[in-house]
Amino acid sequence: MLARSLRQAMPRPSGSSSCRSIVRHASSSTIRASAPSPTSTMAITSSAAAIIGGLALYAVFSPRSSSPLECEAAKPTPASAIKGGNQSDLPEISHLDPKILTDTSAPMRKRMETYIKLLQYNIVSALSQEEPKARFLIDSWLRKEGGEGISCVLQDGSTFEKAGVNISVVHGMLPPAAVKQMSADHAGLMDKTGYKLEGKDADVKGLPFYAAGLSLVVHPKNPFAPTVHFNYRYFELTHPEKLADGSPNPRHPNNRKDGQHDNEPIAWWFGGGTDLTPIYLFDEDAKHFHTTLKSAADQYDPSFYPTWKKWCDKYFWIPHRAEARGVGGIFFDDLTLPQWANSNSTKAYIPLSDGSKPTPSKPLVETFSSTQQHNQDSLFATVRSLGDAFLPAYLPLVRKRKNTPFTEAHERWQQIRRGRYVEFNLVYDRGTKFGLQTPGARIESILMSLPLKARWEYMERYGGGGAQGRDGKATKSRDADGKEGTGEGVQERHTQAALNEPREWA
Repeated sequence: MLARSLRQAMPRPSGSSSCRSIVRHASSSTIRASAPSPTSTMAITSSAAAIIGGLALYAVFSPRSSSPLECEAAKPTPASAIKGGNQSDLPEISHLDPKILTDTSAPMRKRMETYIKLLQYNIVSALSQEEPKARFLIDSWLRKEGGEGISCVLQDGSTFEKAGVNISVVHGMLPPAAVKQMSADHAGLMDKTGYKLEGKDADVKGLPFYAAGLSLVVHPKNPFAPTVHFNYRYFELTHPEKLADGSPNPRHPNNRKDGQHDNEPIAWWFGGGTDLTPIYLFDEDAKHFHTTLKSAADQYDPSFYPTWKKWCDKYFWIPHRAEARGVGGIFFDDLTLPQWANSNSTKAYIPLSDGSKPTPSKPLVETFSSTQQHNQDSLFATVRSLGDAFLPAYLPLVRKRKNTPFTEAHERWQQIRRGRYVEFNLVYDRGTKFGLQTPGARIESILMSLPLKARWEYMERYGGGGAQGRDGKATKSRDADGKEGTGEGVQERHTQAALNEPREWA
């Protein structure tokens, strides 16, 4: 499917290459483009943790908006060039070679970058075909310190109230403090580097990093069509060319005497996930979504889906509401080979996590292992399988529900549920929090995941878990007659029940 999309893309026009950033849109409205600004060390440090959140990876490393800038070299590829598409712009992919995806001799960073760009093109193309009214805005940027990004955003459509599909590919130097901060979520990272990173006698001043990720959020207009979110990412650290004292680093390929010139990463990992947030829950929709993800994961290891499904349920839990953000999906991080694996091609059983954290009452966390042996290539194939599963998992739900008649009461419930979505993203999502704490971060990109409309009502009667009694425990609000209600509100209560107690769907 990716190769077919590539063949359908139009050639990239030639022209000036001096442009730093562009914004494209198939309308006559005035567009402001982004211009690069320096990224502070603190921003890089915070972004190391923000990579966990996906969307903030783009936001932290992308430039902030400035004066308009047009670039003749980056004319859009119209979706009308694809059968059935509308006039939205599409990201440029004519320069990409899909054969690299299965080329095990190619660096993983190049393979992942190619994959997320092709997947972004496919998704934007597919969503455009479902949207007859609005068009995607394509915002491209270059990072002075190294890297690029493409943000595709649509809003105020007839099918989609808001949709964003962002990629970010960035590289640079990660300070020791950032490496230490990342080690909290990546066990053994400090030991894996092999360098003394702290103190006056530190071996290096930092480590080169590379990060590539694709993030997506879609908020449909129809209350019966579910919201969806996903991101998939790859991160690696490599050897610096020089040591802290300025002398050549013997571990860097340019300085090695054994003839090895590949700068194989010191550490690398994949992360990501896909999750569904219905406004009105249809059990068959949740089952289809989860079954599609499970099938994609089971192709490579039957232990992936059940472990990552548990992690997803834990990660997207809203403690102050005692409910989940949605009906889950999968979530994983630190997907890599064990430390003893002597090369990326070595096959090994890998440790898996369901997101459990040690507590004072339970200091030991249960560990899991993969059912199959894996190397870097099989883990990359797993990520591609899950990324490719997004459209078949989600689009059938949109097509089924987008024309369902709805009332103002349905819209009201939609806005209340989206209020909970906002609460989670601003209070608990790690990527969003780190992004907002980062000086110079691109706020528009960080908040891209938020819906256009949200609502908060005091003691909303179906939401449950939002009010607290005098003892501090959550209480359920009731109808005016004191009853929890029957008849009216059945659909809302059905949805709320599934959010209060996550269940198995596949």
